[in-house]
Amino acid sequence: MIEVELKFPVASIADLRQQFVDLGAIPHSLVDQSDEYFNDPQRDFAKLDMALRIRSFGENCWLTFKGPNLDSTAKVRQEIELPLVDGKAAEKMKRVFEGIGFCSVAKVVKRREELFLDWQDENVHVCLDHVAEVGGFVELELVVENEAKMQDAKQVLMRLAEAIGLTGPIRTSYLELLLRNRGELSSDP
Repeated sequence: MIEVELKFPVASIADLRQQFVDLGAIPHSLVDQSDEYFNDPQRDFAKLDMALRIRSFGENCWLTFKGPNLDSTAKVRQEIELPLVDGKAAEKMKRVFEGIGFCSVAKVVKRREELFLDWQDENVHVCLDHVAEVGGFVELELVVENEAKMQDAKQVLMRLAEAIGLTGPIRTSYLELLLRNRGELSSDP
């Protein structure tokens, strides 16, 4: 599966939430998430434009791999997610990573509200995120089966962003933003 995502920094998540609800978005969940990212010192995932993380929220845990970006304006990448049974399984997976030489880079902590919006015959996943040490963001996402459907999905998301008044999408990950804010990553492209 390929995730097509547009991400925008926002000043007021509450105002934006109301705009989505006014368009018919249905609130789904509000969760606190912790995403721990891992790197292979032999093959720097950041330089390869890939990500490997364990996401935890409550007792739910997921292992996620994100492949290199396939687009120049949106975040479009292969995403593979596997559920982990619980926090104990997540800890064991971390030990596996450490055992093969991977290291933890950082944890991105956020409060995420998820909404779903039927927009132009698509069910758009809307994420309103407040990321600790970084700020507020909205992500608009669609998942498509193959690269042939990427551009259509991107156009749907761009039209939704325009209807809401969102401009200036960014491709920078929350991890990159966090590391830059901490001074652990250069702000050069």
